[in-house]
Amino acid sequence: MRILACADLHGVPERVERVRDLIVEISPDVVLLAGDLAGYDDEGAILDGLRSPVPVLGVGGNMDGAGVIAELARRGWLLHDEPRTVGGFTFGSPGVEAGCDVLVSHFPPRGTLDRAPSGDHIGSVAVREVMRAVAPRVLVCGHVHEAPGVERAGATLVVNCSMGAGRARGALIVLTPDNVSAKLL
Repeated sequence: MRILACADLHGVPERVERVRDLIVEISPDVVLLAGDLAGYDDEGAILDGLRSPVPVLGVGGNMDGAGVIAELARRGWLLHDEPRTVGGFTFGSPGVEAGCDVLVSHFPPRGTLDRAPSGDHIGSVAVREVMRAVAPRVLVCGHVHEAPGVERAGATLVVNCSMGAGRARGALIVLTPDNVSAKLL
């Protein structure tokens, strides 16, 4: 399975266009959106630009208002407490109680790909605990614009796919029954 993962679009038209271009370029099997999708005043309208011929799944971020969450849900894109299955792999949000292959969170787990310019780790302790409890093969996140990357945290491959600082254009994750790999785009 080829997964295109992006976060921190913040309603910037060039970032939305990049996501559309990447969908055509890499032909993913699923698109994951790890929050902070819209700007301050466009709420759900930005999601129109992210329509895809493949399934789209996502979570809201700290900058996404109720309109974005409602639009994600209305379109069937919102990951919530129950895992969703695409191509034989399960996807969940931090509210998931059962195991999943891919955990999608806006916030990175505390201590992994979460270093702010100040040098402080600003990731979520709660996400780190869910990651440890659920043991996903991959955790997709964003939020910390300055820390895009791919890093192992125990058995989980953490992918901060933030597009916020212009250091990355998202990430390509390749997930098979026996292996997982990821690279920033």
